[in-house]
Amino acid sequence: MKNNKVLIVLAIILITVAAFFYIKRNNVKQGTIDDMEGAKSDFAIKDTASINKIFITDAKGQSVTLTKSENTWVVDGKYMARPDNIRLLMKTFSRIDVRSPVPKAAFNNVVKQIATSATKVEIYQGADKPSKIYYVGGATLDHQGTYMILETEGVKSSVPFIMYIPGNYAYLTTRFFTNPQQWRDAVVFRYLPEEIKSIEINYFETPDESFTINNNDNNYTISAIGSSEAISNIKSDMFKEYIEKYQKIYYEMIDEESPQEKIDSIVNSPPFMSIEVKDFIGGNNKIVIYHMPNYREVINAETAEIHPYDVDRMYAYLNDELFIYIQFATFDHITLPKSYFLNNK
Repeated sequence: MKNNKVLIVLAIILITVAAFFYIKRNNVKQGTIDDMEGAKSDFAIKDTASINKIFITDAKGQSVTLTKSENTWVVDGKYMARPDNIRLLMKTFSRIDVRSPVPKAAFNNVVKQIATSATKVEIYQGADKPSKIYYVGGATLDHQGTYMILETEGVKSSVPFIMYIPGNYAYLTTRFFTNPQQWRDAVVFRYLPEEIKSIEINYFETPDESFTINNNDNNYTISAIGSSEAISNIKSDMFKEYIEKYQKIYYEMIDEESPQEKIDSIVNSPPFMSIEVKDFIGGNNKIVIYHMPNYREVINAETAEIHPYDVDRMYAYLNDELFIYIQFATFDHITLPKSYFLNNK
């Protein structure tokens, strides 16, 4: 019994001492900040749901505008934004915190660096003017903090701070990129079955397997491309399962490394296939797909010969504007031949 009492007393003492030093450390940190004339350190935004616009621009003049309409974020008023990137921004805004003031020895260099090469992030919460503006500099030497300056109500903080996300050991600069294409949602097709008016798949290397699916009041028919005559011996129960696959089809990534000459050469070469989806409100999405060379020289296990093309990926050109990489693992679900739907096959 005595041992239990002793343990309880020791535990109380340890908790008291830990609490004392925690409070003391926070008070010293806050006191250091508050003692700086003109310092602004309230970076965090707890009510991220109120954010309706974000404007990001870098020192090179490249910029992107993200706007929210109801619950949907749009990139530069054109494209749906990637949900995962938006979620990361919101998490950053809500959890960002001061790790420490900038040491005196680094102060002048940090201020100069932010002034000449910072990324500017304007955050709007319903008003015409930004509620907060971040000037995001580079990383600390240990890459666990980011030099930043806050501006509110048109006035900049007199000093920069080292900012971080508690529990996250990475600098924050890379979260505020300005390339609109990197913010763009990687969707190729996102349709509910009842939204689809027609699907046309053209296999340029095996044209007999090309086909068009038409939706007439949720009654689906399949025909050869260019023909109005529906094919009769069809497994009709397969249509619903097939068309439902168009709800979530994404590309892997945008090709931002290839020179324009290479992209033009591929786009102007004979394609492997194309898929075009039209909806009932007049919209359409078309992707043209091209073989990718087998740069890795993957060998066919059956023939012991090198595959002529990449076995995992293909090139693609989306809506005549976006050159991308796509994966067989994703597109195999919808790149089925016409014979797949026939009863006699």
